[in-house]
Amino acid sequence: MMEGLNILITLRRRFLVVWIFGFCFLVLSQPILAKSMESVESLSGHWQLLGKVSDDFKKSSKKLNAQIMKDRRLAASENQTFDRKKPKERNKYQAQRRATERQINDNSVNKYWGGPDEQMQILQAKEVKIHIGRKIIVLYDSSLKRLLTINPQGRAYSYSGTEVTRDMVGDSLTYASDKNLIIETSGVTGVEFSERYYLDPETQNLVQELHVEDDRSSVYSLNMVRYFTRADSR
Repeated sequence: MMEGLNILITLRRRFLVVWIFGFCFLVLSQPILAKSMESVESLSGHWQLLGKVSDDFKKSSKKLNAQIMKDRRLAASENQTFDRKKPKERNKYQAQRRATERQINDNSVNKYWGGPDEQMQILQAKEVKIHIGRKIIVLYDSSLKRLLTINPQGRAYSYSGTEVTRDMVGDSLTYASDKNLIIETSGVTGVEFSERYYLDPETQNLVQELHVEDDRSSVYSLNMVRYFTRADSR
């Protein structure tokens, strides 16, 4: 009987400690959260893409893949040595050349830098609506809606993981830094990509910086900058 009572008392103490810790965290984080929200409040609104001055996904992908192929061809040619001086080894030279050509062809398969439909909507959206409130609401092309929890601690993760938003796009950490709204996402396919939003100081247009990491190598990444003009009366 006494042993059971002691266990109950211990559990109640632990619960009380956890409750107090959680309460203190909420109270102390509220001013930080409010300040974070205030720093990106100007991003709220309805924004339309300025296509002529913005990077295009297909063109950017094609340009990056061309650069990757060029780098690989150069590396392959530098790693191969051919002996053209000995006619009796001509067959060996030809075999080396064919091996190099096969290696180049194997490495020249163009990478697809996109992903599922939801990810592509983010990368190609022609219209973005942002609402800054207790949570961040981002609407892409009036079809993909994301309700994001902003982390007042910035680019930091907790043991509980409550600062991460999980939805059809993937797992996202959202935070504010120097008047920038940043959304870092691990997509449902495992690809890491991020969005950074801020206002151009001269034009007050919305700037969207997109970054997609290469899941095969850390050497290359797709980077795009897109510009949006305000479509509401704010």
